[in-house]
Amino acid sequence: MLARKVGCNLEDTVELVVCLQRKHYKELVDQDIQPARYHIAFGPVIDGDVIPDDPQILMEQGEFLNYDIMLGVNQGEGLKFVELIVDNDNGVQANDFDYAVSSFVDDLYGYPEGKDILRETIKFMYTDWADRHNPETRRKTLLALFTDHQWVAPAVATADLHSSFGSPTYFYAFYHHCQTEQVPPWADAAHGDEIPYVFGLPMIGPTELFPCNFSKNDVMLSAVVMTYWTNFAKTGYLHRNVANKACFLGR
Repeated sequence: MLARKVGCNLEDTVELVVCLQRKHYKELVDQDIQPARYHIAFGPVIDGDVIPDDPQILMEQGEFLNYDIMLGVNQGEGLKFVELIVDNDNGVQANDFDYAVSSFVDDLYGYPEGKDILRETIKFMYTDWADRHNPETRRKTLLALFTDHQWVAPAVATADLHSSFGSPTYFYAFYHHCQTEQVPPWADAAHGDEIPYVFGLPMIGPTELFPCNFSKNDVMLSAVVMTYWTNFAKTGYLHRNVANKACFLGR
């Protein structure tokens, strides 16, 4: 798709790669490549060289025993998947919830045998039965579905695999986001909301990419996050006397 958009030869893969390498980076990143709704446009390729096998298989074989890892998730990673479904004033209506779950299953799994059971199981598990008629609660559980599937489950599986060999593994959950008019008031920390705190932007001020109203609390949180990240990079530990390898950041 990318090669077609920038006019590279699709018949010969060697020529295609050379053509892409000669393009200016801005021409490449400016192309709008849209995948199916619940997939990503680009991902790692198992080429037998840089990535010799499926990462899960490599981890199960203990190929990463000598590495310490830190990974984590944001509270509301799946925000972009619900934005077009949500009425900011009224949450998510029941028919929109059903349609979102159905299209989610269709896009990811096609039409396998037992699809109806899968769809109904997801609806059951992501319905708050104590408050099932509340559109705002429905919005929250739908966001949790996309967050769990796209980010939480893979991250937890990765952490479990790595830690099963006794290798140092740190897992964080990030619960905070800066105040900005670009984010609806009901949103939790979405995908990428930790980035300004990792790079210290609250200490600098708003930028074009992050037009946030940073507070003193944002500055303090950023200092903590940078300390965790840099300590881990330098020493393999979040701080000198670390005992608990689970970390929750934010409100």
